[in-house]
Formats: sequence, C-alpha cells, structure tokens
Amino acid sequence: MDTRVDKIRKRWRESIPLRNIALLYGEVAFIGVLNGTIGTYLGIFAIRLGASNTIIGLMSSLPALITVLLMYPASQLVNLWKDKIEINKWAFLFTRILYLPLVFAPYLPHPASFILLIVTLLAIPATSANIAFNVMFIDLVPSYLRATILSNRNMLLMFIQTLTSTSVGYFLDRVRFPMNFQIIMFIGFVSSMLSLYLMTFLKPIRKLNRAERVLIDWKRIFYSIGTQFKDIINIFEEDQGFKRFQFATFIFYLGLYIPMPLFGIRMVRELHFSNFVIGLTSTSSGLAMALSYPFWNRLGKRVGVRNALFWSNIGIAIYPFLFIMLRRSSEIISLSALGGFFSAGFSIFMYMALLIFLPPEKRAEYLAINGVISNISLTVGPVIGTQLSNIMGISPVFFIGTAVRIVGTYLYLRSIPKNESS
Repeated sequence: MDTRVDKIRKRWRESIPLRNIALLYGEVAFIGVLNGTIGTYLGIFAIRLGASNTIIGLMSSLPALITVLLMYPASQLVNLWKDKIEINKWAFLFTRILYLPLVFAPYLPHPASFILLIVTLLAIPATSANIAFNVMFIDLVPSYLRATILSNRNMLLMFIQTLTSTSVGYFLDRVRFPMNFQIIMFIGFVSSMLSLYLMTFLKPIRKLNRAERVLIDWKRIFYSIGTQFKDIINIFEEDQGFKRFQFATFIFYLGLYIPMPLFGIRMVRELHFSNFVIGLTSTSSGLAMALSYPFWNRLGKRVGVRNALFWSNIGIAIYPFLFIMLRRSSEIISLSALGGFFSAGFSIFMYMALLIFLPPEKRAEYLAINGVISNISLTVGPVIGTQLSNIMGISPVFFIGTAVRIVGTYLYLRSIPKNESS
C-alpha cells in the first residue's frame, strides 16, 4: 500500500501536466467565489449606493470600449511576450489589485462614480489578461486533455459561483448596509489573489528557450489601435459571408445589451427584491445553463448548427418581453432558469456558427474581429438602453430589446448557410 502511494506521489512530483491540471482546478474555484461576489453583486452595490441609470449603463459600456480599442494591440503584445505564464500573471495582478478599492467606495463623496472609474480601469489590464490566459492554457495542458479540462473547469466554476452567489445573497440581507457589501467585495478581492497565487506555480509542459529574446515594438503596438479598423474593413470587403454574419452578430448583441443594465435596476427599484432573491435569479440561471448543455448538444447533432442557434436565439429574444410582464419573485426566478436554458444553447451554437466562417490561415484575425464587433455592441447598447429609459421609462426598453433580438435572429438565419459545416 505504501509503495503504491509512494509511486503516486512520485508521479505527481514528476508530472508537470498533472500539477498544472490540479492548479487550474484550484484557481478556477477561487474565480467562482470572485464571480459569485463581485461579479454578481457589484452592479447591485452601485445601484444601492445611488448610481443613476446612466452610470449603470456606462459600467458595461466603458470597459467594452476599452476592450475594442486594446484588443488588437493586446493580442500583439501577448504574441511577442515569450513567457506566456509570466505576462498572464502580471496582467492579472494589475487587474485584480483594483478590486480592493471597491471596499472603500461608500466612504467617498461620489461612490457610484468611483465604482465606474474602477471597472473602467480594470478593463485595461484585463484585455491582455484574458488573451494571455487563453494562449497560456495551450502551454500548460497536453492537447488530448484540453477539452476535458476546460469542460471540468467550467462545471466547477458554475458550481462554486452558484453556491457563492446564493450564500452571499442570504448574508447581504442579514448584515447592515454598506458593511455587508464591503465584506463581500473584500472576499472577492482575496479570492482573486488566491487564484493568482496558485497561478504562480504553473509551469509550461515544454521548456522555454530563455536565450531567445524578442524585442517588443511598443510604438507599433500603439499604432495598431488605429490600423485594426482598417484591417477589419479589408477583411469584410474580401469575405462578404463573414461580413453578413458579423452584421447579424452586431444586431443580435445590440439587442442583448440594450436592456441589460435595466434588469438589476427593475429588480431593486421597482420590484424591491431582496439581495437573496436577486442572488437566486443568478443561481437558477446558472444551474439551468449547466444542466441543459447535454440537451443542446443532442439537438445540435439532430437539427444542425443553424437551426439549433435559431431556437436558442428565439428563447433569448422573448426573455425581456416576459421579464417586464412578470412581477413575483418566484416568476422572475423561474424565468431566469428559462433564460439560462436558452443561453446554454446560444453559447454553444454561436461559437459553432462562427467556426463555419473561419479560414484556417486567418483564424486569429477573424476571432479578434468577432470580439471587436460584439464589444462595440456592448459599448453602445447599455448607453442606448439607459438613455431611452430616462426618456420613456424602463418598460418600453425591454420591448425594444426583444424586437432587436428578433431582427438579429432573422439575420443569423439569413447569414448561415443551410448546408453548414464547421
């Protein structure tokens, strides 16, 4: 027995991939806590601190604008940086250290504006961090294990996030404001740093050649902020099918983001839901999403990517309409579960549909363009929604969001070939 245990321990010490896998699972568990605290409740925190509809919209729009401007130069920086683990750690450090000031927001003269400033600043290092992690992951895990590890990470993330958001909602209703939110902001910060700490032990499965030094042309990276849009136009002129698909993406995502900041605003200011109930909406959505992936996988195999995307998008399209028609907490929680169900299908088949249009020699560029287009929608959508709500009230904006989503669904149906092959 001892010999067997010793062999397992020896294998563990000598196997870099095994250690990396365990560290990646531990790291994502702490991210689940981060998402269940700051990720779920930061917007609610801002609303309860008196944030206007405009500020709530800008909390989504300004970070998206930063992402649009920096995505291309950030990808170039990551490509040129030899040690992907090193740049990942630095980028995430500068991102997550900014969670700490959120604890002190209630003490400032304009706390909601301060939160807006922090989430905007966060987007600068986060753009490089998100790209760096995706590239770094390839260096950490053998190719035959990547799909399994990613799937397991996502399941663990969803489980921890759901458990955390539910527990936090219960806690928030039993501790006085604003200390309750300050405590969970601090918990989120600590969790993010523990996740980063585990990242420091990651090692590439293949040794890097430290002798190779790549000179980073910072001037070229800076100028690429402007040239990226010229590159996008050139690709659209060369590939009309991809242009039509991206136009559909812009419209559908615009419909997603126009009413997005208003869901929390309505639950807090109009329906007067407790923090616990708001947490349950996130919990029901997350659980439904996690449990429905097998159904959507089977449906996709039976009806194809194009038709499966259509049905998932229709469900997402009518969500704002149903949301504004309901008032009881039990109804909203059930609707959130329905939204999570359709969102699972969208997350699968939107990606599968995108793969149809990716030429092998330009996959990175096309993926970056898709990110830019969706973030442009995220930049303008919440601002449009909050400004319209200031003019005509909240309810009509949800109807507008539904209408735009239906138009986007129709455009997707027109842009994806019937004999799709990804």
